[in-house]
Amino acid sequence: MKVVICDDDARDARRAEKIIKELSITKDFDISIKTPQDIKLAVEEDIFTCEILIIDIQFDGEQYNGIELAKQINHKLPLCKIVYLTNILDFAPYVYETEHSYFVMKENMDIMLPRAVEKSIKTYERIESDIIEVSSSGHKVYISQGDVIYIERNNRILEIHTIEKVYPCYSSLRKICDCLGESFVRCHGGFIVNLAYVSVIEGNEILLKNGCKIPVGLRFFDDFKMRYLKYYSDRI
Repeated sequence: MKVVICDDDARDARRAEKIIKELSITKDFDISIKTPQDIKLAVEEDIFTCEILIIDIQFDGEQYNGIELAKQINHKLPLCKIVYLTNILDFAPYVYETEHSYFVMKENMDIMLPRAVEKSIKTYERIESDIIEVSSSGHKVYISQGDVIYIERNNRILEIHTIEKVYPCYSSLRKICDCLGESFVRCHGGFIVNLAYVSVIEGNEILLKNGCKIPVGLRFFDDFKMRYLKYYSDRI
């Protein structure tokens, strides 16, 4: 697992790195320190990758902050677990504009950062362990549920839309729904959506984080809205 620490204060970054490396659960992890400028550039060029990001919020001399970077990472890497690490408690209300795993004050880093990292690891591993096995184009395919954005029924064929590609397979929405985790919701007679990729509900349409739009059926709307609100409230 790859852990990235982003802080413009090198001393704080090294302290966080030391704490994380001393955890037994991170023994074989790839742990690195990056500057805010490095991460901003990598995100803009679509080459930034990591499973857990430890990020400060205020960057001296920059026109952007860690919350703004986190929003971009939420959009491009929705599975990345973000832990805020800051000196300023006043930022706390604003972090809820983003998907994040934990908020840690630097003064409590020794105690709270290990808890934040352990929670993030467990959450990520739980998601990664959920694999869908389907037969697509004559081959068995194993797909991480975390990579599935939505599933669409097209006549007798299901099209599983993932981050990388679309996998056609013969099955039913009802059958595949039984194999999916709590983040998947039937939103239409012909669609199942992964709530982790939902950006906003606009009338009878769902705008996804990849820019696609899918419909919400009238008979599914109330249940979908309730599940959507519960999913995100549970992560606050």
